[in-house]
Amino acid sequence: MRRSAVLGMLVLAGCVRSNFNLATQQQEYTMTSTDKEVAMGRKLVRRVLKELPLVADEALQQKVRTIGARLAAVCDRQELIYSFAVVQDPEVNAFSLPGGYVFINEGLTKKVTNDNELAAVIAHEIAHIAARHAVKRYESALGLQLVQLATVATRQGEAAQGITVAAQAAQLAYARDDELEADKLAVKYLKAAEFDPTAILSFLNTLHTLDQEKSHYLPRGVVRPQYALTHPYVPERLRAVKEALYGVADYMDYLNTPD
Repeated sequence: MRRSAVLGMLVLAGCVRSNFNLATQQQEYTMTSTDKEVAMGRKLVRRVLKELPLVADEALQQKVRTIGARLAAVCDRQELIYSFAVVQDPEVNAFSLPGGYVFINEGLTKKVTNDNELAAVIAHEIAHIAARHAVKRYESALGLQLVQLATVATRQGEAAQGITVAAQAAQLAYARDDELEADKLAVKYLKAAEFDPTAILSFLNTLHTLDQEKSHYLPRGVVRPQYALTHPYVPERLRAVKEALYGVADYMDYLNTPD
């Protein structure tokens, strides 16, 4: 489903405001105010911390907070108060929540080779927040529910099912686009905060190695990491980062990136 169709339903559902997003450099429309986004994030944080306790290593926590604050100071959204924490999870992962909340898994902190790589991960998560990716997906999901209700109300059950399938595919595409946009913004923020932006490349290569070790078989014999259903192939991310860093990627990056 096109975002314009979703927007139309949101206009009917409530007050939609327009604002210029500095991160995406686009005029955008939203029904989620910053205050509402922060409140949403706080609720999610409470749920996260019930399942993922904070790591007791205060030196590590302070390092992440210091790097995070340095990056947040140069990002495109300055109306938020950002917070950063390391949680007890062995997976090599990090995630952000609406409203300025960034969490780094303990497993990831053991795979980065230096503070620049850690900064690259944090910058990527800040970029998601700055671009309001989570909020956009939340509003798209809400819009889908409204469309389905309207369709069911007119007894077009088959059409409603078709909308669901199309929307799920669109959500996956949005997620992949979000990841690439966050990588490009991370380059910008790392440069502005005077970290080494090429650290994104070295950490993505680490992720690529881990993905190859943990590949899962998907339908029709396709071998691909599970997370790649909503995330781009690492080679695709490497190409996007090199284009952001140097203006062009290597010839081999274009060959290794799937169509």
